[in-house]
Amino acid sequence: TFREDYSKKVQNAARNFSAVTKMALTILKNDKVTKGSMNLKRLKAGWDEKYLSTLLQDSAF
Repeated sequence: TFREDYSKKVQNAARNFSAVTKMALTILKNDKVTKGSMNLKRLKAGWDEKYLSTLLQDSAF
């Protein structure tokens, strides 16, 4: 979903990227309002600031 195999990582960046990716996937997975694939939800969060704000406010992070 995030093309993590194609990104270049150095030292702790790999662990940091993994943690952020897992948090993002958890937030998207917990969204029960929007129907669709994880990829669709990810794209929508990038396009729609209100949707992104709602996701972040509703998350437990």
